[in-house]
Amino acid sequence: MSEHDIYMNDIQPLSPALNFIQQKNASPIMSGQFRYNTFQNGLTSHATDAVEEQDADITTELPAGISFNFLFAGTIDYSFGSNKYQLSKEKGLVVQGSVIVNNTDEILTRHLTSGMHIRKLNIFVEQQWLTSRCQNETDRQVINDIFHKQIVYPWQPAQQATEKADALIKLSNEQTFSQNLTSEHLTMELLGYCLDEVYRQVKSEQGQENFDNNNTESSLKAKVDTCLDSVYTLADIALQLNMSVSTLQRQFKKNYSLNVSVYIKKRRLEAAKKSLLVNELSIGEVAYNAGYNHSSNFINAFKKSFNITPAAYVKLHKIR
Repeated sequence: MSEHDIYMNDIQPLSPALNFIQQKNASPIMSGQFRYNTFQNGLTSHATDAVEEQDADITTELPAGISFNFLFAGTIDYSFGSNKYQLSKEKGLVVQGSVIVNNTDEILTRHLTSGMHIRKLNIFVEQQWLTSRCQNETDRQVINDIFHKQIVYPWQPAQQATEKADALIKLSNEQTFSQNLTSEHLTMELLGYCLDEVYRQVKSEQGQENFDNNNTESSLKAKVDTCLDSVYTLADIALQLNMSVSTLQRQFKKNYSLNVSVYIKKRRLEAAKKSLLVNELSIGEVAYNAGYNHSSNFINAFKKSFNITPAAYVKLHKIR
């Protein structure tokens, strides 16, 4: 990779699923080496060996997927959902890794620090990309097990994975046919290893617990989700799905052991997080769009769901 000034436009992702919020500062955000690749619409990687040139917050909405991070130098501060995290390369280790398993759309903000030298590799793969490549029920069970909950945890990559990550960082920016094939090959190999690691982590934590893998249930949830932007009442949603309200409530409760009205409330609160950061709406506007007549009720519900107030959530992601 050649060394140069890096601007926000340079790190705008090629995948439309990753929605970056454009920063207003037009000066360089980093100086050094940066390369972004997208493979087959759902698998991306970016390699960085650069010095951060300013204090800045870079926010993106992540779709459901897994983010694997290999940090060779520096310290990374970021906010994900309602929590703040730090990944720092520990003394004596070649690389420090972290994994973010995200099972729904969620906001992530990178907090850049002026003067910080970062050398890292990130691989992000969407859940739908993985699901579309499943060959049988066993494969689908593995993916469902991995995505059964949202989790962030550190990990220590083995030497083989570390070497492949290092090789990806060292690749030049040449967009030749051979170079692109090499980058894709290394990324796919590394992804396979990473998925094995995260699956072992999940099974270890859950003690070989059997997770729900009913495709009909997933379909019903997806159908409810498609109605949330355009209709409000439970009766309207049931009508859109060609069901009675009682049938929708009964089927949803049977499939998920959860009341559909509770699920709808949860999804609208999750959408509110995006509106606060991405659309930069006021708390009152977001409360109204989420179906709350009074901002105080919305604030209480938001805090109960995410253990943080809307105002504190915005401050967490916009600390600059």
